Amino acid sequence: MKLLIKDLRTNILKLLSTNMNEEDSNTIADYLVWAEMSGNKTQGITKLSGSNPLQSIKPDYPIKIEKETKVSALLDGGKNPAIVVADKAVEIASKKAKEIGIAIVGTHNIFSSNGAQSYYVEKLARQDLIGIMVSRSPGSMAPFNSIDPLFGTNPIGFAFPTNKDPIIFDAATSAITFYGLIVAKAHGDKLPDGIAIDHEGNPTNDPAIAMDGAINPFGNSYKAAGLSMLVELLSGPLVNGAYLDCKTFDKEWGSIIIAIDPNILTDINSFKDKCTDFVKQIKNSRTRTNEEIYFPNDKATNSYNTSLKSGYVEVDDLIYNQIFNKD
Repeated sequence: MKLLIKDLRTNILKLLSTNMNEEDSNTIADYLVWAEMSGNKTQGITKLSGSNPLQSIKPDYPIKIEKETKVSALLDGGKNPAIVVADKAVEIASKKAKEIGIAIVGTHNIFSSNGAQSYYVEKLARQDLIGIMVSRSPGSMAPFNSIDPLFGTNPIGFAFPTNKDPIIFDAATSAITFYGLIVAKAHGDKLPDGIAIDHEGNPTNDPAIAMDGAINPFGNSYKAAGLSMLVELLSGPLVNGAYLDCKTFDKEWGSIIIAIDPNILTDINSFKDKCTDFVKQIKNSRTRTNEEIYFPNDKATNSYNTSLKSGYVEVDDLIYNQIFNKD
């Protein structure tokens, strides 16, 4: 269904106001509306559904800086929503990178997923910084050749500034996100072959069975599993957080955000010119059937801009009604 963007935001804020202050509610609403406008349905309002929805979160205490240096900070999330904690981490990383040239900020003791990494790294790229972000989650993906769900879906995101829109990449290292399973289950959809296994390691197309089993690395590849391992180590042990915590969704999630000012190695304007040329050369490269070449985030950017221009956003009817029209 199509909704006015302002109406979707109003409904989200009304739901969040039950347990959250105005500032945190607005931070989360900003993210959720952006995700829906960008067409990222598995990382949008579906986070307001399920057994641990965002609006039910009751933090233990405010976010606090557990450890800090000139170039780094470790945030104790106090079981606040991950979107709020990640937004704070980006703010700190940006400030430090602009002052020192590079910054790394870790987060732990967080409740729930922070969503799409592209949202946060794009914020850094829009400030002429290189943004890199990795996040772990409770175990739902099996390491290569294992059938135990030890890794999270463990996404990797990065963004580089250009003279136009940033170069952005964001992908889970798993074959599907966990919220992808939730959406598929809600719709009664089957999973494609090779996506998941049951508890005994047998292939399954049933998202409900996959939730009790494990998701495969994307492409069933040791390379994807290796990238997931990198994410697990960076956003688990390095930030004093949990790791390999199979399906303990009420416990801990963790992230690492890195911000780099290109000026520490080159001139920012020259760098942006080269990144712009980088995009141009790839998009002008040959294809076998003369189709247009798209960068990973082009579809999301086009969806967002189209929604912004029209004032409307397309939402999943079933998910929306489950959240906002329960009565």
